[in-house]
Amino acid sequence: MPEPRILKVSIIATGELLLDGLPITVASLEQVITQSEARNLIVWYYRENAADEASPLAMKVLKLITERRLPIRLSSRPDFSDAVTDVEQSLERVFASVREKAAHGQLIILRPDGRMVTLPRLEKCPPEAIAAVERMMPSNVKRNVAVIGETAWTIREPLNLQAANQAIPFFGLLMGFASLGHAVWVFDAKVSSLVSAGCHDADVVIVDGARCPSLPTGWQASAQKKMRGKQILVHDRETHQLRRA
Repeated sequence: MPEPRILKVSIIATGELLLDGLPITVASLEQVITQSEARNLIVWYYRENAADEASPLAMKVLKLITERRLPIRLSSRPDFSDAVTDVEQSLERVFASVREKAAHGQLIILRPDGRMVTLPRLEKCPPEAIAAVERMMPSNVKRNVAVIGETAWTIREPLNLQAANQAIPFFGLLMGFASLGHAVWVFDAKVSSLVSAGCHDADVVIVDGARCPSLPTGWQASAQKKMRGKQILVHDRETHQLRRA
């Protein structure tokens, strides 16, 4: 068996990506990984100012690493002389913060760049709308609702309900759930680690049917391993109905 190759990947605060200390693009990094697939690759990863929110570049690099299922060792030092934790644990911390905010009556959306969009619950809703939502998910038992849907619209300005409804056709329903006191958070998931972390402690998972083709293989099993409940629903855009996955 060939000796493992260590890829030392660094992301500098100025927006520069380095491989083994030399500048590289994300596309070129992907080529290096592809050309070395026959070898046992290990990624050592360092991000300058790691306490700040991840940049779009950092999210792209992590997505590339996790999609290729490469083992990753995080370091807090630019010389890679220490190991911090793995990506899964980092994502768990992000979603722990998401769940905490959602539990306080806010609908939380995790943007593609790792930032959070916070939407307050609706204070005034038509009684008939509230009654309809109440029948679907009664407010006497508070639930955690994880939603997998399109989130790229949150990057664009201005944010408004029209853009939200175009991206997620059942967004009004989610606002209704939050208004009843349920904890609701929305994220997109193209890798298994995001599915697992995002569905952690969820009683119900709702997936936009349009996102299903882009979800990783075995996503339902990944979700249910971390869920508090077991109910996974898929929104059908043609019938506008929720069905069991």
